[in-house]
Amino acid sequence: MHAISKERVLNLDIKVLLWFDTEDYITPEADDAFLKLMTMLDKRGVRATFKMVGEKARVLRDRGRTDILSLLSGHEVGFHTDMHSFHPTVTEYLENFGFKDGAYEFEKREGQGFKDVTDITGQHSYCYGQAGASWGPQAFPVLKKWGIPCYLDVHDVVTVDGKPFWYGGLLNLTALHGIMRMALTRDGLDKAKEEYQELIKGMPPAKTAFVSIYYHPCEFSCTEFWDGVNFKRGINTPRSEWKGATLRPEGEMEFYIEQLGQFVDYILSQGNTEFITASQVLKYENQSKDPLNAEDIKALASRVNDSLYFVEYKGRTLSAADQFSLFCKYLLGKELEPDFMYGPENDIQTDSYGQVRVSELKNAISREFPKVFDFMMLPDYFEAGGIKINPADMACTLAKVIREGLSDEDSVNISKGNLRSQSHVNEEESWGNKWIIFPADLKVPNIIKMAKLQAWTLKPAIF
Repeated sequence: MHAISKERVLNLDIKVLLWFDTEDYITPEADDAFLKLMTMLDKRGVRATFKMVGEKARVLRDRGRTDILSLLSGHEVGFHTDMHSFHPTVTEYLENFGFKDGAYEFEKREGQGFKDVTDITGQHSYCYGQAGASWGPQAFPVLKKWGIPCYLDVHDVVTVDGKPFWYGGLLNLTALHGIMRMALTRDGLDKAKEEYQELIKGMPPAKTAFVSIYYHPCEFSCTEFWDGVNFKRGINTPRSEWKGATLRPEGEMEFYIEQLGQFVDYILSQGNTEFITASQVLKYENQSKDPLNAEDIKALASRVNDSLYFVEYKGRTLSAADQFSLFCKYLLGKELEPDFMYGPENDIQTDSYGQVRVSELKNAISREFPKVFDFMMLPDYFEAGGIKINPADMACTLAKVIREGLSDEDSVNISKGNLRSQSHVNEEESWGNKWIIFPADLKVPNIIKMAKLQAWTLKPAIF
C-alpha cells in the first residue's frame, strides 16, 4: 500500500533534510525531548540539522546539559537567531532600516548568539533560518560574512518554482516542493506515509529530489509553543514572569519520538534515499566551472533587451547581477568571471532616456562600487553624460552596446530596463497573520522593497 513505484524511485536520487528548530529556552522538558530525538536518530545512523537559538545554547550550558551537547557533536548545527521571539524580532527591527544599515543592525543584535552557539556547541553553523516568519533580506550579507552557506527554513517571500535557489549569496532551501511533516497524532504515521508517496510522485523532473522535514524538539514535550505563552502578539513578558509551555501527558513524548523514528525507517526503506544535512546539499550543487569567453558574453547580451532575468547558460545559472558584472568586465577588458554583488540600496529612476557616449558609460562603470562589509553592491545609479542611470537601465544599455558592437566614440540611447527577477518576490506586506508572535497589524513595505532590490542576486541552483 505504501510502496512508491520502483520506476519512480530509480529515476530519482532522493535527499531528505531532517531539521529541528531548537529554540525553547524556557521549558526545561524541551531539553529532554532534544536528547531523546538525537538518541533515536543515532540508533538509525541518521544525522539531522539542529538550528539553535543563542539563548537556548546558553541555557543548555548553564543547566549543565553536557549529555545533550555531547550527542550534538554527531549532528549538524545551524543558527536560529539570538533570542527568537523576544521583541523586537528580526523583521520588526529590520523594517526600520535600509539594506546596508540593516545588515549592521542584524550583526549587532544577533552576533553574540552566533558566537555563543559556535562556542558552546563547538561547531560552525552551516545554515541559518529565521525565527517563525521573521525574515529580512538585510540578514544575508551578515550570514555570508559569517561563512554560513545555506538558508534552511520555510517561507514564501522569495520562491523559484519549488526548487532550491541562490539569493543573497546563500543557497536557499526554503520554498521547496518537497516540504512535509508527519503530524504528531496517533494516526500520523499512516497519513505521513501516504503523503510522502504523493510527494515523491509529484516531484518536478530532476535527477536529484529534495524532501524537507522539520520539527521543533519542544513539539514532542509540549502541547503548545513556549513563545506563544510569553511573546504573543508583540508582548514581551518580563524574564522573571516567563512560563513554561503546557506539557504532554506522561509517555506521549516518547511515543511520538518513536513514531518519527518509524517514519524515518519507512523513508529509508524506499530505496535511492539518503538523509543529509544542510551543508551536504552544497556538494550536490552542480554549477559548471568552465570559463566564459567573449562569444559567451555576446550570446548573453543578445538575450537582454528591456528585461533582466536569471538565465541558465552552459551548465551554470547567472543572476541579473552576475550578467551585469560580466557586461562590465567585457567592456572594460577584464577577466570574464562574474563578481558576486548585492542589489542597490534604493530604487532610483533614470533622469532621461537620451543618448550618451559609450566612453562615458564605460567611465561610469569603472568607478568604485559601494560595499556592505567587503561585498560589492550595485550603486543606486550610475552617472554618465550628466544623466543618472539606474542599474537595470544601465545593464540593458550595456547589453545593447555589446550586442551592436559599438565603439567608445559611438553614442547609444539609454534603454529602459525591467528587473524581471523581482516577479519571484511575494509583494504581500501585511505580515501580522504570518506568525502569532507578530503584532496583528504588522506591515512590512520596507522589507518587501529590500527583498525586490536583492532579486538582482536571484538564480536557480543546479542539481
